[in-house]
Amino acid sequence: MQLHQCLHALGMALPLFTPAALGELVPWPVTGLETWQPSGRPGSNPDWYIHANITNPDPTQSEQDPSIAEGNVYCQIVWLYPDVPYNQISECEIVDTTSPTPWAWTVELLEADDADPYPTTNFDLRWRAASTVSNSTEEEVRIWTGIGQFEVAKNLQGTCAASGFCTFWLKAESTPVPVDVTSISCRGTVDEALHGLNCD
Repeated sequence: MQLHQCLHALGMALPLFTPAALGELVPWPVTGLETWQPSGRPGSNPDWYIHANITNPDPTQSEQDPSIAEGNVYCQIVWLYPDVPYNQISECEIVDTTSPTPWAWTVELLEADDADPYPTTNFDLRWRAASTVSNSTEEEVRIWTGIGQFEVAKNLQGTCAASGFCTFWLKAESTPVPVDVTSISCRGTVDEALHGLNCD
């Protein structure tokens, strides 16, 4: 599925970035998420995937300054079973943004911390965001990060067909899913920080 088709299917035209402000950070709303488990039949596409949209009121936005610009972040994780990419990091794409500040985002698939984890029905996603404006005088990179938890019967619903494929998506009553945001300091480059390296 092409990126623009996924975005259109998820129907995202959502708020995104603003200038930095002080105070409690506003949670990131996950406004669209879809998972796919293929049938495994000969000749069918073998890809498993997670597609997710997250609305970002600038990672530095606080509740004291609720103003926002326009845009959204689209992330996808694709793999072939049984090679589930837990703890692997993928770059996200920012689309339709009017933010004056350039940002980069990554997403990481995490195994759910309970007795029944599964990569399409019970999993966590960790997002990281950082400004790509370089400043050679600074020795640290500040990133903003948050983890969302997704599980069938809590905030996901879906179906499995007789042919063997399964697909799941966010429940309407659970959308958007808020992701609490924290800011941490990392050493090294922006790319290293977005991959969770050298961070406190």
